[in-house]
Amino acid sequence: MNNAAFELLEKIWVLDEFKLNKTLIDALTEGKAVIHDGVAYWAKGSGDTGVIQHLPFKEVTYKSAEEAIKAAQMTTVIAAAASTCIILGALIIQTKYLAAKLDKIQETVDEISKDVHSQNIIYYMDKISDYIGSIECARTLLRDRTLAGEIREIAYPLLAQVAAKRNHVLSFIDNILNLAGNQRDITERHYELIVNFAHMMMEIMPMGIHTEYLLTARVGKPRLAEQILLDGAHRYESAMLVYKSFMNKQHNALVRGTIGDRARVYQGIERKVEALLNSTENKLLLTLPAGRMALEAA
Repeated sequence: MNNAAFELLEKIWVLDEFKLNKTLIDALTEGKAVIHDGVAYWAKGSGDTGVIQHLPFKEVTYKSAEEAIKAAQMTTVIAAAASTCIILGALIIQTKYLAAKLDKIQETVDEISKDVHSQNIIYYMDKISDYIGSIECARTLLRDRTLAGEIREIAYPLLAQVAAKRNHVLSFIDNILNLAGNQRDITERHYELIVNFAHMMMEIMPMGIHTEYLLTARVGKPRLAEQILLDGAHRYESAMLVYKSFMNKQHNALVRGTIGDRARVYQGIERKVEALLNSTENKLLLTLPAGRMALEAA
């Protein structure tokens, strides 16, 4: 894992497995429970509905998410799966990482809008700015769990807007990479801006999708939360295939010696691309907790 990507505050809330009630432990063991945003629900098809238990937390100190997740994995299978989910949610809500990334993307959006004089580009850059602002708004709503009842009226329209904006962004990444692949249309400077922008968006998107999922669960829509995560993961996977294909073409051009003055840009991002393609944390962010638990229990 990328430790820099998981810079935590000094303290983080994780699952206190010793306070799980017997009903929940039995339901998890039998595959009849799912966990969303720190709340255990009866799973579809279990014969029951509703909340089983609001998971108990304890405050601990970790230097990194990697360390926190490893510590969780040393406990029981149930605690490991649930703790991993909670830690990933806490990364989004508690840390400065997401906010810093969003700020950096906004800076790049502004640069592309200035440097690439196209009405289509500027239109989509505005859409991306809206998406970034919406994700930050969602993160703000998630900060205080005790306000779950008060944020519903704000959260519902926000979630609908975020889903639409997310699809705009993912479609745009495909289009802008096609532009970057055309050497006749853009300069080296434009190429660098576009490639770095696409990479940053692909880095941040799993956290954005997970934020949507958390907020939907927070306002009491666990089934919809599952659907949002599954749909988001599918769309992200499709976008990653486009991005990977683009990068493979750039690599082949480098090997053939036809990449020209763009070689410096590609070589500067090559390792980051490899890390993104092999990102364990992104896979976890886009996996349903129930699926993760079933996998670990197998």
